[in-house]
Amino acid sequence: MALLVALAAVITSSILTWRALRLNHNANHLPIVLDALKAQRTADFTRKEAQLWEELPRQDPALGFMRLPEPLRGHAFDIACYYQHLGCLAEYGVADWDFIAVQVEYRMLRTWSCIEPYVRAEREIRGSETSFLNSYERFAGRVRQLDVAAATERLYRRGRRRETVATPD
Repeated sequence: MALLVALAAVITSSILTWRALRLNHNANHLPIVLDALKAQRTADFTRKEAQLWEELPRQDPALGFMRLPEPLRGHAFDIACYYQHLGCLAEYGVADWDFIAVQVEYRMLRTWSCIEPYVRAEREIRGSETSFLNSYERFAGRVRQLDVAAATERLYRRGRRRETVATPD
């Protein structure tokens, strides 16, 4: 009987420790994620992104990125590097993948569709298929296949479980 009680205590403490570690892990990433997502909520960022969507298709894709006229080149780099940064946070496990993907899915994919020919040309100019915005491309590819409703539901359920754990009976 004592052995069963001890085993139950070990299992219970292991489960509680695992949950505490998981909550702590996510809590440490939250400030990073919130700070990273801040840019897309600014009027300046959304203005640059809208200009990019409107004006970039008027340019020759063979220009790549470096040869685009200013201020379009600056906008292209600012917006693309922003999504590259988010892609790195998500793809390398620094931030919750579903959370990032759900937050940026529409605009990030629309921007990728707009810049992709210019990215390909820039890579050709640089002489390497892996020389420019690789994490953004990989993230966009995975997000394109994402069932956003299912990912949102997973995030909601995860949040509800934490709420239940945090609320004393």
